[in-house]
Amino acid sequence: MSRKTCKRRIRTTGNLRLACCPWKITAVYYPLDRILHQIESDGTVDVIQGKAVFNECMRGEWYEMAPAMEGIVDFHKLANQRHGLSADTSGIERLAKKLEYASPLFESDIEAAKKSIDSCKREALKLTLDQAQDILDTVRIATELERLKEAA
Repeated sequence: MSRKTCKRRIRTTGNLRLACCPWKITAVYYPLDRILHQIESDGTVDVIQGKAVFNECMRGEWYEMAPAMEGIVDFHKLANQRHGLSADTSGIERLAKKLEYASPLFESDIEAAKKSIDSCKREALKLTLDQAQDILDTVRIATELERLKEAA
């Protein structure tokens, strides 16, 4: 007797939207929310060697704030171009530049950043997991190429 074999099914995330995985959105934006809360509550940011940093809870690593925010901005600009989304990143961009150059922060900067973050979260929920991964890969490659150019 021969044994029946089944076709192997490879499952992909396909058209699963990020709205079905809210923890992924939370993982990205929680550090930003924490940074804004810290600035609002006690008016400080963590600094190492003159650069504003944040502690990412999941890994326990310290990362520079400005490049992390710029990565989020780059992600959403690509999402806007490729998929017709309309995330407003201007508040996050302004906050990142002010942190990068140690400029004074005002309440209006924090409010604009919060509005931008809400806009980005809302628009990100419209992406599928595959679309988000593709954009993330593109941003990572561009960031690595920039780093290599600076090192050369």
